Amino acid sequence: MVTENIEKAVFELVESYNGRSFVTFKRYKLQLDTDLNEDFRIDPEDAYELLERYAKNFSIKLGTITFIDYFPEDFKKSHDPLTIRLLVESAWAGRWLGQ
Repeated sequence: MVTENIEKAVFELVESYNGRSFVTFKRYKLQLDTDLNEDFRIDPEDAYELLERYAKNFSIKLGTITFIDYFPEDFKKSHDPLTIRLLVESAWAGRWLGQ
């Protein structure tokens, strides 16, 4: 897959989880450094589903992604950022590049 197509495909996948705000009725503006947990505030169940679809679409072994590092059970606990950039770069590499 061409690099530009990979980035576009990742953005399209994440965008499919980008609902409108109840207050402003606008969608969150996605950027490469958007942290899906902190910035985007994706629901953990949706995040897991997104990562399952991501792994399938880009032939990434799902078992190499430690979900709890990005979405800890204790929401107050610090987490590794799960950014769109990480998703794109991992897709380019053909393997998970996160911690």
